[in-house]
Amino acid sequence: MRNTLLVVLGLLILLITACKEVDKRTITSDEATVLVMEAATAYSIYTSTQEEGTSAGFQSEGMLKSATTTNENYPQISIEPLDLTTWPKTITVDYGPENILGLDNHERRGKLIITADNFPGVSGAEWEITFDDFYHDDYKVEGVQTIAYSGPNASEHPVYTCTVSDGVITSPNGERFYFEQQTQREWISGYDTHMVTSGETSDFCDDNFQITGTHSGTSSDGYAYTMSTTSPLLISNCCRWIKEGVLYIGLEDYDLSCEIDYRPATDTGDDCNNLVSVTVFGESVAVNLP
Repeated sequence: MRNTLLVVLGLLILLITACKEVDKRTITSDEATVLVMEAATAYSIYTSTQEEGTSAGFQSEGMLKSATTTNENYPQISIEPLDLTTWPKTITVDYGPENILGLDNHERRGKLIITADNFPGVSGAEWEITFDDFYHDDYKVEGVQTIAYSGPNASEHPVYTCTVSDGVITSPNGERFYFEQQTQREWISGYDTHMVTSGETSDFCDDNFQITGTHSGTSSDGYAYTMSTTSPLLISNCCRWIKEGVLYIGLEDYDLSCEIDYRPATDTGDDCNNLVSVTVFGESVAVNLP
């Protein structure tokens, strides 16, 4: 997931080159750059905390079932009540007061506070995540996230509904921007193996997801935007790029929109490559991602 989110951020930066030429009377290129960077950053951070919350859930379940409920190194997980039957539970993921580097190469400090009404693999389970002086790569994170497990779909794939409400990100320079999210994450492979319980990296790399949904926010300059998947994003934990799907970014009030096709018709390479098509008001250009 981390690699995919970094690619989204990189691609959105490339989009500015095209978008900044479109109707400069509505929004300046500097303001557009800030908006897109902040939207991508918020998307990356909140999706990362969803993954952290889910991983903590599976780890908590394993700890309780094995009667191993202490861990000396950060992040430290505490569970209250400390049993297998009482719900809801409060699960605290404490990254400590100093930044620590995770397996996804992101630095975190502070705490995630999770209120869970069941284990994450139980159909109908819902997890609410809040933040206690929590920082992701030195960005302060606030708001409320929920992860609701809908159960397996007709293909027997686990499906999660993920939301962000009242999301606020404060950058290391003090800029504040806002984010809301309503997405569905279908875990299409790798759902029967978990690196947090097995310790095997291969159990991370076999995870593949399809993500659909909508996002909205307000930049630190006060511009409101929407972002949506018009074709599902196909994501693999260990692929550097999004494999396919279409992402749309728009400012309706300012007549500005961009579209990214991660698997254009001209793509004849393998399913993990860096060729995309960027379209701005009907004009498309092929881009090779870094």
